[in-house]
Amino acid sequence: MRAQPILLRLGTEEWRVRPLTLRQIQEIEPLLRAADHTAGHSIAAAVEIIEVALRRDHPDAADKLNEIEASTRDIGTAMGDVLRLGGFIAVEAGQEAETALGEV
Repeated sequence: MRAQPILLRLGTEEWRVRPLTLRQIQEIEPLLRAADHTAGHSIAAAVEIIEVALRRDHPDAADKLNEIEASTRDIGTAMGDVLRLGGFIAVEAGQEAETALGEV
């Protein structure tokens, strides 16, 4: 099944994010590898992953991402949504309908 756009949320902000391009996936992969070599995933890597997802359709939001008020839980959830959108994390049954745009 082809990935559908999602509504990505961080703090009080939300954006419609289309399925990732091959270039975006290639940008995210080294960020994940670098995070794997640290104790858990770093917040900085998570924010960079979210930024990659936003840059194509929301460049202003991507540039100002570090100014958003959000908890570490918000950041982790947003990163997970991006990783599912890019196919890095398998989508569990019922979860796709939960995060797909128009289903929220």
